[in-house]
Amino acid sequence: MNKPNLGKNILIVEDDVEQMDLLVSFAREEIKTILANEQTSDDQREKIKQIQIIKVNNSASLRKAVTLGKGILLAIIDCNIPDSKGSQAHDQLVKTNHAITGQHKSVDIVTKHLPDAPITMISSLDRFQKIVSQFYERNHNLSINFIRKSDQTMIKRNINYYLRQYLKPSNK
Repeated sequence: MNKPNLGKNILIVEDDVEQMDLLVSFAREEIKTILANEQTSDDQREKIKQIQIIKVNNSASLRKAVTLGKGILLAIIDCNIPDSKGSQAHDQLVKTNHAITGQHKSVDIVTKHLPDAPITMISSLDRFQKIVSQFYERNHNLSINFIRKSDQTMIKRNINYYLRQYLKPSNK
């Protein structure tokens, strides 16, 4: 796990090494695109150069990362991660009396420590999109982006959107 800096960071939570590498490359590509843009000011360039990518691959590492991390401009969370290193990946959904509530353990970890962090959930399947989104909108007034892993264009757009939001003059 990379040590967070004092600026904003991108948090990527993914247990599959190939998927992690792909997500990191997407974030780096979007950062490079903004740096190469003629309309990016010198101040914005400096701001974007400070961004680090924090990679975690299980819930235990996520807990540690969010308690250390100051300022997450985007958290990209796979729906299906293990609780600890070496354990089996699972959907991280909270169940009560065998019913899925829509509550997601990884989302709870991030929102507890970084309540303002935008969250994008990614999944191979979108079977839990509706229930998770509704739970957080209804109970926490939190809007969660949900993107299929196969929709690489949308993942890139999502990263670019939050990078541009971060660079707006009103954000420090």
